[in-house]
Amino acid sequence: MKKILLFTYLQRHLKKMIPIIRELSNNSSVSLEVLLMTQEEREIAEQYGITYKMLDEFTTKPRQYDFDLAWGLEPLINAIDKINPDLFLAIEVNFILRNAVRYCREKKIRTIIVQHGTPNKYSLHAFVPFEGDLFLAWGDFSKDFLVQHNMPPEKVILTGGVPFDRTSTLTGGKDLIADALGIDPTKRWLLFTTQPSGPGGIPTPEEIRIGIWGVASSVSHYDDVILIFQAHPSQDIASITEILKETSSNNYIVSQYSDTEALIHSAFAMITFFSTTAIDAVLLRKPLMLINLSDDKDFYPFESMGVALVTHHMNDIDVMVQRLLNSPPIDWSGYERAAQYINYMNDGNALKRVMSIIYQNSGI
Repeated sequence: MKKILLFTYLQRHLKKMIPIIRELSNNSSVSLEVLLMTQEEREIAEQYGITYKMLDEFTTKPRQYDFDLAWGLEPLINAIDKINPDLFLAIEVNFILRNAVRYCREKKIRTIIVQHGTPNKYSLHAFVPFEGDLFLAWGDFSKDFLVQHNMPPEKVILTGGVPFDRTSTLTGGKDLIADALGIDPTKRWLLFTTQPSGPGGIPTPEEIRIGIWGVASSVSHYDDVILIFQAHPSQDIASITEILKETSSNNYIVSQYSDTEALIHSAFAMITFFSTTAIDAVLLRKPLMLINLSDDKDFYPFESMGVALVTHHMNDIDVMVQRLLNSPPIDWSGYERAAQYINYMNDGNALKRVMSIIYQNSGI
């Protein structure tokens, strides 16, 4: 029986690894250890019936706070020593993961890193230099960027994104969401998936304020539209409602609905800054508007591929929202090209490809 150690350190990372965890848990040839860092992860693991261990079990040193990365390296190394896995499986790389991967290499333990977010110049530290054995990438868009920034091409394996397998199978559900959120299902839903400042400080707090305020002000003129602000899991809803107080709009709600992909599927159109939910919108063929007020004009390739409107200046927000609602760009051939470029093959079989590579590299 082969031992696989799977480690995550954020709740959104664990959520994206759940399909992989389920597959490994059901394989009698695998002894799976799921190792977690935060209390949010613990709650998710218990919700989904996942057997897990916490980093605290591998050290006597108390942490200073829940997300204590400086503390986390020692127990992670101790866990690797104690479990001595045939394969170390993780999701992207930060300080403790980079050192853990390096340690695994010294101990001749195979390592596979699974893509979590869109690589960009502000988050390069999470990708390169790449010291693992294999990086499982969503698609050519990710691989092209990473190879351009010195990731060895032979280490990048295209699999598609496991979370996107479900996106492609979504059907119905609008009435269920309408009941949960208390909104009218007969109106057009304009979904705005928000986010806090990310790597590199993008979007900035001021860009977030401008984007939220500008979209709400523009949509306030449409009686047949409900604007849904879906707050990022790490974002405070109150910070969004505070911005909205500055507008005269009243046809909006702010939520943290449990199924963002289902929201996207039920929406008429979607707006975001740099969120990976933009990929889900493209896969679902939804009219899409990106607010990109930064210097990184090519964060996503969707504008050049004809499947998204992009506003690069605050003064363009109102015009772009009107275009999105009145004459959304629909280029079906562009959608297909974009979907396959961002999500390898886009056939709903990413999990099968990921599992095949995991088994090959753990000796099963």
